[in-house]
Amino acid sequence: MNNIKISLETWGNWARCNLGTEYSTVNITFQEALPMNSSNLRRIDDKEGMLIDAAVAGLKCFDLLAYKLIVAHYVYRVSQNRLAKEIGKAQSYVANLLRVAEAFIAGQIFSYTETATAR
Repeated sequence: MNNIKISLETWGNWARCNLGTEYSTVNITFQEALPMNSSNLRRIDDKEGMLIDAAVAGLKCFDLLAYKLIVAHYVYRVSQNRLAKEIGKAQSYVANLLRVAEAFIAGQIFSYTETATAR
């Protein structure tokens, strides 16, 4: 599961570089956390970014709250504690929901890459 966290962190860096498209309109108070500008952040290419982005978009159809939390946490770098306070839930609830969302996204990515390699 650590690999999906790293993938989502690099996707978050990639998505922050593409703000002004889809993610600039995501949620309310989650946007108060400004993206970090650092030259030493991990980078991915557009092909991999779009693959992860498609998996995250699939999550939106599955669970809207989980999608918003993933975007807030990985794109806007909002802490789990802050997310928990914003939605009025325990931090453990947010952590568990993020874990489920990460597993869903990992499954989506696996499905996309297996389909592509099978061709």
